Amino acid sequence: MKKNILITGASSGIGKALAKKLILEGHNVYCGARRIDNMDDIRFLGASTYRLDVRNNENVNRVINAIIKEAGHLDIVYLNAGYAIAGPVEETPVEKVHQQFDTNVYGAARVVRAVLPHMREQNNGRLIFTTSIAGRASTGMNSWYSASKHALNGMVKGLAQEVAQFNIQVATVEPGCVDTELPEMQLKDMQASNQLPAYKAAVIKNHDWLKDSYNKGSDTTSTVNTLITAGFTNKPKLSYRSTIDGKLIYFIQWLFGEKCMGNIVSYLVKRSK
Repeated sequence: MKKNILITGASSGIGKALAKKLILEGHNVYCGARRIDNMDDIRFLGASTYRLDVRNNENVNRVINAIIKEAGHLDIVYLNAGYAIAGPVEETPVEKVHQQFDTNVYGAARVVRAVLPHMREQNNGRLIFTTSIAGRASTGMNSWYSASKHALNGMVKGLAQEVAQFNIQVATVEPGCVDTELPEMQLKDMQASNQLPAYKAAVIKNHDWLKDSYNKGSDTTSTVNTLITAGFTNKPKLSYRSTIDGKLIYFIQWLFGEKCMGNIVSYLVKRSK
C-alpha cells in the first residue's frame, strides 16, 4: 500500500538514499533538511521537500503542520537527522556537546512531539530512528557522539512503551561505518579539536583507525534496506543492526562484555598505521 512518509536529514547519505528508494517504490515521500538545495534531485524524482532544522522548535512545528495539511496524515516518520563531533572529552567544549545533543537527541524529540498528536488521533503510525552502533559500544575520541546515541536509544525505548497503547510502533536502526558525509565531518572535527599535547598521539591513532574503518565500511544499501524493513514489516523489532561491522560489534559485546569490547578496540587502534 502507498504510504505517506516523512524523512528528516534527507539532504545526503542514508536519508537521501532512503528517499530515492521509497519514491521509486511509489510512496508519497516528504523530505526535510537544513540544506534544501541539496534535495533538488529527490524533488525532481517526486519528493516534497522542506527546509527543516530539527534544532528549531517553531520551524519543526510549522513544517509538520504543513505536511499534515497537504498529506492528510503520516504513516511513517524516519528520524534520520544527525550531527557528529569527535575528540577527547577533556578538550571538547560543553557548547559543542550541546550542539551535538540538540540535533541527535533534542531534535529527534522535537519531531516526535510534533507528529505524535496526529498519530494518536489516527490511532496508528510508526517512528523509525537512525541511531548508531556507537550507541551501544563507545570508542575513544568518539565519546560525545556515542553519548548522544546512547541517550537517543534510552529515550526511544521508553517512548516505545508510552505510545504502544495508541497503536504507534517504534524501532531503531543502528548502522556501523557507512560511507556518507558524516564520517568526513567527524574526522575533520577530531583533528581540529585537539590542542593538548597529551592527547596528540592518541588522536592521530584514533583518527587513522576510524578513517580506515569508514573506508572499509558499507555503502548505504544495507542500512536503507533495514530501515525499510523496520518501517514496513508487520511486527517490527525494537532495534536492528544494519551493517556487518555493526552486527559483529553487537555480538562481541553481548558475548564478552563492554570492557572486553573496549580492550579490543584499543588494541586495534594501537595496531593501526
